[in-house]
Amino acid sequence: MNLKKYLFILIALISISTTHGCNENDIATVFEVKPQTAVGKKLAEGTDLIGHLFSDSTYTVINGVEATEVKYLSMKGLAMKLFVMEVDLTKPNIAIVASMPNNKNEFGMQQMTAQAKAYDSDSTMVWGGINADFYNMTTGVPQGIVYRNGTAVKTTFQDAVCTYFAITRDGKAVVAGQDRYPELKDQIKEAVGGRVWLVQDGGLVKQTATEVEPRTTIGVSEDGMKVYMMVVDGRNFHYSNGMSYEELGKCMKALGAYNAINLDGGGSSTFFIRRSAGFEDNRFEIRNWPTDNGGKERAVANGLLIISKE
Repeated sequence: MNLKKYLFILIALISISTTHGCNENDIATVFEVKPQTAVGKKLAEGTDLIGHLFSDSTYTVINGVEATEVKYLSMKGLAMKLFVMEVDLTKPNIAIVASMPNNKNEFGMQQMTAQAKAYDSDSTMVWGGINADFYNMTTGVPQGIVYRNGTAVKTTFQDAVCTYFAITRDGKAVVAGQDRYPELKDQIKEAVGGRVWLVQDGGLVKQTATEVEPRTTIGVSEDGMKVYMMVVDGRNFHYSNGMSYEELGKCMKALGAYNAINLDGGGSSTFFIRRSAGFEDNRFEIRNWPTDNGGKERAVANGLLIISKE
């Protein structure tokens, strides 16, 4: 047995024994990686991150939008929980739009479920979404660009690290850097800013930062018709510990992203879905566990909503 495998076994056994006790059944199942879903299989086979897969389940949010939740023990012996939304933009009634507080083109901060309620209507129903750009936590001004329904709300970048996710007027998704902004700016219909590149032109981007945190990320397929949204919970040892940029990139590449960037994380990370077709107050459900105040949803500057159009 090589040293790496030995260390993983030792860490895994200690981790499990501290939460569940140790018996023959625990030891026998520690190293099983048997995914039940397509997403689980991609992550298990396309990364070196999963030591033991506890569960993976996929459900249809609406035709063209699949959500998957994955719980596993990492190769470092750490508990992990992540959430993936795959959006198929070839479906003519499915779209992704940028959201802002109260559905107005005015800077501020509001919880994502409240932003979703403000946008939600019979003609443009919201089915799920995630938080988006980093922002000034006093003014709510995001670091990157913002476009909503073809209107350029903000066209400047805070610094050279800023990237962005956009939907063009022909319905394709784009993840790009500032070098492509002059070329694309007149074609953008919806856009939010992001930060660090994770996957670029199909290859993993080398990272220098190694911090492990809750994360939100977004990626697109090479043809721009499939979007991958992912939230990884963290800062909770027994539930989920978060990821580094390198680990995040490995996941996005395995899922199928040709380009992917990191969005705002930490307490801002939010992954929600619609729980019913009605318009009752509790129609949106947070599926991840935000870190603020034991799970309270944070007010953020903007986000991305998955909608269906009549």
